[in-house]
Amino acid sequence: MKKFTILHLLAFILIISFSSCTKEVPPELQNKSRLNASDQKMPDDSIHRNLKTADPHGFSSENKTQTNNEATGNKTADIIIKEADEADAKYRSSKSAADKEVCIEKHILAANYLMFEADLPPKDKYKPALIRYRRVLELDPSNMEAAQNKKQIEDIYESMGKPIPQ
Repeated sequence: MKKFTILHLLAFILIISFSSCTKEVPPELQNKSRLNASDQKMPDDSIHRNLKTADPHGFSSENKTQTNNEATGNKTADIIIKEADEADAKYRSSKSAADKEVCIEKHILAANYLMFEADLPPKDKYKPALIRYRRVLELDPSNMEAAQNKKQIEDIYESMGKPIPQ
């Protein structure tokens, strides 16, 4: 009987203590009505930066990387891409071996930066990197680094069930 009374007393104390625990609502949410979705702003961080003006197809209207010459939104990437494009243009006009080596070097540098270091979403870095690796392989089919990294990007697309960009 004594055990039964102690258990009831313990249960009563637990019920009282748990019922007095309530979740505190922050003051900024207490009296304000809900904001419209259009009034809310996306945080400016690496995850949300390119979602600010995204269209329904997943492309940012500000930072589309459909061709080699468009901006990525990453200053370092833009500089490296511009240097690679300039080296490519110089090689196309001169056809010299020295310019070819510089072109290959700049394209590898740009592709590797995009693939491994750029703080960009996958849709903004893998396709441009793939384009550059393909260009390197056009110029030097025996370039193992470009071949391996190109294969890695193609494997990423296949693992996601997406077609490999042309």
